[in-house]
Amino acid sequence: MNNDKLFSINAKTSTLKYNNQEDKSIILYDNAKYIIPIYQRPYSWTDEQLRTFIIDIFYSFWGNDGNSPSEPMFIGTMQLSHRNKNNEQDIIDGQQRLTTFLLLIKVLQNKFPECNELNKISLDWLFTRVNNGKQQSYLEEAISSELPFSSETQNPYLKNAFFINELIDEQTKNVEEDQPYFSINKFIQYLLSSVYFVIIETRAGLSKTLQIFNAINTTGLELNGGDIFKIRMYEYLKDKRGMDETAFEEISRLYQKVDEYNASLKYNATDIRGILAIYQYIIIAKYNLPVVLYNYGVDRFFEQLFDTILSNQVHDYFKNNVDTIQLSVHDIDKIINVRYEWEHKWRTKEGLTAENACSFHFIWWSRYSRYWDLTFVLLYSLKEKQHYWDNMLEFNRQLSKLFFIYSIRFQKLKSDIYYGFMHKVIHTIVNKTFKEVMTLVNEKIGLEQDHNRGWYDLNWFLTENLTENTKRKNLICRMSAMLDEDYRTSDVKEVENIRKRLFDTPIDIEHIQSYHDSNGEKREDVWQEWQENIHSIGNLMILEQTINRSIRNNPYGTKIARYPESVFSVVKNHCKSYPHWDLTHCIERKETEKRKILDYIFD
Repeated sequence: MNNDKLFSINAKTSTLKYNNQEDKSIILYDNAKYIIPIYQRPYSWTDEQLRTFIIDIFYSFWGNDGNSPSEPMFIGTMQLSHRNKNNEQDIIDGQQRLTTFLLLIKVLQNKFPECNELNKISLDWLFTRVNNGKQQSYLEEAISSELPFSSETQNPYLKNAFFINELIDEQTKNVEEDQPYFSINKFIQYLLSSVYFVIIETRAGLSKTLQIFNAINTTGLELNGGDIFKIRMYEYLKDKRGMDETAFEEISRLYQKVDEYNASLKYNATDIRGILAIYQYIIIAKYNLPVVLYNYGVDRFFEQLFDTILSNQVHDYFKNNVDTIQLSVHDIDKIINVRYEWEHKWRTKEGLTAENACSFHFIWWSRYSRYWDLTFVLLYSLKEKQHYWDNMLEFNRQLSKLFFIYSIRFQKLKSDIYYGFMHKVIHTIVNKTFKEVMTLVNEKIGLEQDHNRGWYDLNWFLTENLTENTKRKNLICRMSAMLDEDYRTSDVKEVENIRKRLFDTPIDIEHIQSYHDSNGEKREDVWQEWQENIHSIGNLMILEQTINRSIRNNPYGTKIARYPESVFSVVKNHCKSYPHWDLTHCIERKETEKRKILDYIFD
């Protein structure tokens, strides 16, 4: 097959109706039909854009100083598809400008019915398939309406026609005395013959057409990753799955669903790209694609996936499995459902214990926070199964423990957890049973001795200098604090209180024996005596920032009088256990805190 026959680009300079150039290309030729495709945005030009557009036209018509000859005007580039057998051309780029020209002509026809040249112009050359016929209905209403137009309408075409009418009045009725009288005949002649477009006609598939658009687009809103996915998914469903134009409506409903969920929450929990990031995990695991694709950004992943599936360009990491991949609107819809089900329960704390709530935060605070989306991959995989929610919570609890261990042990290194192991977890979630998922995670957690064999020893990192690494210090001190709370409670109010105290309240990590002793003469002696113990979990605990910064580096006797003001159980318990404080107590507490954390992690 000759690809040259499937792909071509032609460029020409056009005017609206009269063109003295060699190719005499015009836009409003007899029986012209311009189609705004289903995947385009609705007509959306604002008052500011309309004002700039109309005033620029009049500025060129009047000449620089109002008395000079009219100047030709370049309106920009328009990208059109190749004309089909029905004389139709899709507008790839330029629909906002071309629609505004139609409205301008409509307004001029209503204002100047005596102008014969205007009366010759029909308004049946533009059609829109956007929004399932709603936009076309609005357009037809605007074309059939008579003056006066109204700004009090939901119809964007009528609303903009009203504003265009006002702008024309501004330009034609407030003419300075030294300027020529406005002639509608001269103006319409200028409009039809001296406003130039560069028309780029492409004969190509939709994906290639959009690639060209992104290369040449200089006007209007640029397509983002979400826009491009919508269009390319539509092309895939139409060309590869045999669906009709209703496929675009199905895809659009997904976007609408995300918007509606966010509106009901009154904040943006996620967007379509966040949903597609979850789908990316599922596709890679389900179709056994190379694991390197987990590191691709969402836009790059789907761009190369569609390129390969639609045979535009074959990318190496997709080529061996391309024939087996089947994309589904249903799958994306299911991801949206579980994503917002989680969001609802997270907001209400429905079905959560304090431990469950904190486990999410420990994942977010860990060095492996990028994998928190696996919550939704698991919910997607388990959704139709019994106990799917409780299973997800169990998975998250254990995953938070695993991430805690490896964030503590490998705080400056990317361990095998970061890549190889988590890729196995994703593959198991998508393709195997929940029991197999938990076996994999729990075996990686292993036993306490598995992490204390002399190489990045967990015991050492738990008990020695915590201030060397902020993430390690914060994780260990917050874990210590959580374990002193009633973390098994499922009382909704108390769950939120514990979570909020530990992760939202402004907190400092308090040195019980101050590092800079209040008695400056004793500081060297304190450092010599306490050494690394002064920065250990034995001498550190979380404390409200307000209390910590008011007690400063005062002696322990002063501090312990203020500690009971804290809401944290770990601080209250400390007061009861240690009315006095010295190095011996610190070493004792260090072992107690270490054992408390290890017993929890390894059950």
